[in-house]
Amino acid sequence: MNYQKEYKKQIKTNVSKVVSQIDDKQMKIKIKNWAEKFGYSFNTIKNKILKDEAFRCIFAKDPAKQNIYENVASEYISSFDNVQEFKKLPSAGDDALYLSNGKLLKGSELKNQAKDTKSIDFSWITNQTTVYASHKYTKDEGGAQDNQYADIQEFLKNARDCSLKNVMFIAICDGEYYQRRDSKTGDNTKIERLKRLTDNKISFVKTINNLYDFLKTIQKHHLKMVLFTIVFVGAINHNCDFVYFGVKLFCY
Repeated sequence: MNYQKEYKKQIKTNVSKVVSQIDDKQMKIKIKNWAEKFGYSFNTIKNKILKDEAFRCIFAKDPAKQNIYENVASEYISSFDNVQEFKKLPSAGDDALYLSNGKLLKGSELKNQAKDTKSIDFSWITNQTTVYASHKYTKDEGGAQDNQYADIQEFLKNARDCSLKNVMFIAICDGEYYQRRDSKTGDNTKIERLKRLTDNKISFVKTINNLYDFLKTIQKHHLKMVLFTIVFVGAINHNCDFVYFGVKLFCY
């Protein structure tokens, strides 16, 4: 999945909508502010927008402010054949979901004890395992981006302390930012630093493009556990056919 390709598709869509939105209240405000800032009349800028397609780009909505990265990620993950009951979770409010001190809490339960805790982005089920995911696409360096990096570290630390059964926490980290060196810790890349914070039992760090294959390993592990149970039950009940059937499938 290519984020920048999806971004460019959305920006083209947004530019194509500028003319049809030109008399909308928010667009008028945007044109007025731009005209006043650079010393032009409102009508001069409006006419320029109508005639000049390249100029319209200035007034098109930025896809990044429309949650484009989160939206395309959710659409992509929900299409996996090993993902069931996919949910894009609320980002705030009583029904938002948080991971705090190793516990899953709704927004209504969070109260004032962890105001800086960031909500979980997605949830789904893969082979009877409920997966909770924090998703970040970060391209450039900067203070806001470093805060996102810190958010993921906190998410992973909390995940290690979770004692819930049949759950898994995945930090999906995409973008050039995570492939750059972590100057504070000396790790070759920031994503390597994040991986060191996982226990690789219920907490993991993945990119969107290796997530599908990782979920496949969960399916295989679950199948092996089922087959092991078949063999074990057959053995204690002295049922040779049951054992043979289980071993044959296990080896297959």
